[in-house]
Amino acid sequence: MTNMRRIIISAFSAVVLAALPAVRPANAQSGINSTVRVERNYEGRIANAVKSPLDTRVDDSLFNFRLKFDYTTFYDPYKDLYEFSPMMTLGPASEGKVVYPWFYARISAAYPWTPAADVYVTPRLGERFSFGVYFNHDSYWGNVPQVRLYGDRAVYDGQKRIGDRMKNRAGTFFGYRWKKGELKLDASYSGSVYSLATANYAMAPSRQEVWNLYSNRFDNVAAALSVRSTNPDRNAFYYNLDLGYRFFDNRQSIREHIADADISLGATIAGYHKLYLEFDGTFSGYGVWKLTPVYRWEKDRWRVKAGVTFSSNYGSTLDYGDHAGSRYLMYPDASVSFEAARNALWLYLNVYGDNKIYTSYDIFSINPWMDNTGIARLASTPFAAGIGLRGQVRDRFSYSLGADYALARNMLSFMSQQQGQKIYQIVAGGDSHVFTASGVLRWKSMDFFALAEVNYRYLSNPKAALMTPAFDLNAVLEYNLKQRLFIRADCYFRTATTGAAMLPEDFVTTLYRVPAFVDVGLRVSYAVNTRLMVFVEGNNLANSKIQYFLNYVEPGINIGAGICLKL
Repeated sequence: MTNMRRIIISAFSAVVLAALPAVRPANAQSGINSTVRVERNYEGRIANAVKSPLDTRVDDSLFNFRLKFDYTTFYDPYKDLYEFSPMMTLGPASEGKVVYPWFYARISAAYPWTPAADVYVTPRLGERFSFGVYFNHDSYWGNVPQVRLYGDRAVYDGQKRIGDRMKNRAGTFFGYRWKKGELKLDASYSGSVYSLATANYAMAPSRQEVWNLYSNRFDNVAAALSVRSTNPDRNAFYYNLDLGYRFFDNRQSIREHIADADISLGATIAGYHKLYLEFDGTFSGYGVWKLTPVYRWEKDRWRVKAGVTFSSNYGSTLDYGDHAGSRYLMYPDASVSFEAARNALWLYLNVYGDNKIYTSYDIFSINPWMDNTGIARLASTPFAAGIGLRGQVRDRFSYSLGADYALARNMLSFMSQQQGQKIYQIVAGGDSHVFTASGVLRWKSMDFFALAEVNYRYLSNPKAALMTPAFDLNAVLEYNLKQRLFIRADCYFRTATTGAAMLPEDFVTTLYRVPAFVDVGLRVSYAVNTRLMVFVEGNNLANSKIQYFLNYVEPGINIGAGICLKL
């Protein structure tokens, strides 16, 4: 799939449906610091659990190739490199010492011209030290279909426009571990260029004009310090300190310096009672902070959490929507889970709230075609509740079903606005009651992997979450022949959505129907040996008109090849 799809899918729940606990793929982040709390999310995050090894059903006849080698790591520069957590997992831990590669490279190119590269160098410095540098490149150089807003529909007139985009990122990280703790430092820089859509009546600019005049350009700088406990003693005192700095410059009129802090302290008393205090904050010329005392009780099949979040925000430059007076907020943070069947079925209930700030750094990272107004946004969920179940069958099949409700205020979404001959994205949204129902099915054996995720959403105010589908489906199928030849197919489908645009002739916001689309990808990979893999892949094979943001269409069908190298 394209890079933009990865950005949108990963940010979708956190942005459009802020703070909603809809069932997501099991590798999604829950927002809970598992290192400090030393717990499992509902005891049911089975997709990420370490499973007992499965016996192979076929003999290896390909040059004495090692069947148990995990080739999925070919698509990651390092696997769980920094997971030194005392958190328990479902099932026994994997055996043997993992040796991480000191060099990783993944290089690919597709037609139309879509180059990508990931290079990581991580010298082996012994048990206590880790260090690495990396570089990432992702770009597209070609045309995309032009959208014409006609009546109440977004249609395609057969014309195309230049849709060039590029993102480069470079960084370094350092880690030091001692017997009961860990320190990490990392820093990175990324620079991006995204071409802007032109108005329907505008002359098509040349590629040079697009590069100089019709593009959004911005720079992101980030640095972070993390210190945490890795003491496996059940009764030990746990701590986690994360401090960060971010800088954003859109090379026009927005510059933003941001400080982030996330501090967690906790202890276990008498083996069953856990007390934690968590502080989280984001600070610039505006800011928000959250303080959460939490009590947990864990015994046998029960997991009970009772907490409350106190939150306050400040700053005249914040977008509060219709709730400018909401300067002090208090949210519930509670859950109950029960292991209905040993190692097979977990039931859960959540009640919580959230107070979320979106900085300009965040907003441009989500939607790179924004205009230069640069106002940060405060979104909140005064109350949300969710129920569900998660289970596994015979160490291969897992599933989860959930239903959630949230009262969401000042939700973040985006609409289109014409400014001269250029079309930008601007922040939109509002308040809504949000109901979701979701389900995930997952199967994994030695030679076959399948995943299907479905989501249904109902919003009392559809204008609050523009370009948000009522229904979407994500499916993955992968088959491997003796863990050497891999064939993987991906499919993402979403129903029609509602977009909004403000045109210069009337300055009135008009709603448009944006058609449904399906995004289909196929990748065939062959492991030459444990160090080298080659692959061919095709993206958007149905050549759909994919729009995550109104007026901005993703690249069409593209086919390419690449290599993965680990040393």
